[in-house]
Amino acid sequence: MKSFFLLFLLCFSLSAEVFKVYTEQNPPYNFLENGKVKGQATLLLEQLFQKSGHTIFENNIYLLPWTIGYHEVLNKKNTMIYSMARIHEREALFQWVGPIGKMTLGVIAKKSKHMIIASPDALHSYKIATIPGTSTEKALFDIGFRAEELDRFANLTSQLKKLKENRVDAIAFGVEAVWQLLREMGNDLSEYEVVYVLKESDLYFAFSKETNTKLIAELNETLKTLLK
Repeated sequence: MKSFFLLFLLCFSLSAEVFKVYTEQNPPYNFLENGKVKGQATLLLEQLFQKSGHTIFENNIYLLPWTIGYHEVLNKKNTMIYSMARIHEREALFQWVGPIGKMTLGVIAKKSKHMIIASPDALHSYKIATIPGTSTEKALFDIGFRAEELDRFANLTSQLKKLKENRVDAIAFGVEAVWQLLREMGNDLSEYEVVYVLKESDLYFAFSKETNTKLIAELNETLKTLLK
C-alpha cells in the first residue's frame, strides 16, 4: 500500500504543470483591484488549477495589454490567457478550456450623440474607439472596417475617458466590462447606451497550442464539476 501511494504521488507530480498566465482589464471576469487580479474568471481559474494540481508561475497573473499577452501565448509553451472569446480566426491557434461565461460585443455611445444605427454601414460615419487585437475589433473588421478608420489604443480606461470627453463618438468592446468601468470612473450610466450589438461570444481559458491535449481534456472535465 505504501509503495502504491508513493507511485501515485510520483505520477501526480509528473502530470502537474506550471503555467504563465495572462489576462486583461475586462470586468466582471478579470480586473485589477488593489494590485491583485480578481474577477469571476480569475476565481474559477484558481479553483480549476488547485483541483487539477497545476500551478500559476510565481503565483502571479500578468494583467497586460491584450496584444502582449496574446502574443506570448501564441509563441511560448506553458502559457495561457483569459477570458478569450472563441472565434473562428483563433480556433486553431490555441487549446480551449470552457466555456466560462458569455460576453456581448457591442458599440456603446453617449445618448446625447443620438446615434441611430439601422445597419452596420451606418457605423462608418462615426469615430469608434477600439482595443487592438480584441474580438470586438475583429467583429468590426468582419463588417468592413479598416484599421485606419478606428481610434485604436491598448488601454481601455484611456479609451473610455475619450468617450466621456467626446473625443470619440463611441467605443466597441464587451458591454458588461464597459458598464462596470464607466460606473467605477464615476459616470452616470443613464447617459450611455448600446447603439449596436456586434455579436455574442462564449469566453474560454485559452492555452498555448503545444499544451498536451490530454491535459486540456482533464481540465475541461474538472471545469464541468466546478461549474455544477
